[in-house]
Amino acid sequence: MASYSPLQMHDQEHQLEDSEDAILLPNKHFISEHHTTDPPSKWPAWATLGLSVLAVVCACMSYIASASVSEWGDARGLYQPDQYPGLQFIAPMMYFPSTIVRANKALPDQMYTSGSHVMLSENDSMFYQWHLGRSKFTSCYIDSVVPTPEDGLAANKTYISSGPLTEIQIWNVTTPVEGMTSLSWNTRPQQIALMGTVAFLPEKEKIGQLHFEDGWQSQLPTRFSCGKQATVSIEVACDSCRLEFEQIFSIPPLGFDLIEIG
Repeated sequence: MASYSPLQMHDQEHQLEDSEDAILLPNKHFISEHHTTDPPSKWPAWATLGLSVLAVVCACMSYIASASVSEWGDARGLYQPDQYPGLQFIAPMMYFPSTIVRANKALPDQMYTSGSHVMLSENDSMFYQWHLGRSKFTSCYIDSVVPTPEDGLAANKTYISSGPLTEIQIWNVTTPVEGMTSLSWNTRPQQIALMGTVAFLPEKEKIGQLHFEDGWQSQLPTRFSCGKQATVSIEVACDSCRLEFEQIFSIPPLGFDLIEIG
């Protein structure tokens, strides 16, 4: 497929210099005729000489203008159109939550503010919220994102857990009008429906233990329609496990995130 390439400036200058030399240096035949011209007819010779000088001046001006054009015409600074129109690929996004806040059933009046600390237990639930803008992707899902033990340790991202971590519940909940910057068990959003369960495991372990196949993300029960401006609020709960970690916005990710899929 054709593509732009820088103009060969040195070739143009070489050609210009050759043409200029051809003008500046008269050939032998012209010199011979000049010396053999009959002395009385000097006006044609002077006219020819004047035309030659004029031609030399024009050639010099043309050379200067051509050099300027060559410099400005270097294609490296020009806009290069896309060689593959319509094939641009925009990767799906993974969104970090705008709110992470705890609520404790054993302490129903205890207020918790949004922060990075995540605590799941029989009495503790976590509430997450995302503010989504418009996107070309119209399908999203909620899932855990867990690094390998080696990557997590290298980034000082670890977690404490007990009990099974393969059935952590993801609930769709109401969105409080006053926001979710602080909550107690008594003021927590109300559950609407169970979206599904996720496994808090690194991806390779998740695929191996749950026997996932290619395209498993599209089969997750926590998948939902997106792509428009919206606020998504969920509750993360675990009745038979305990899990504690810090969800911090850095690489590698560790926590529960909203991910675009298609």
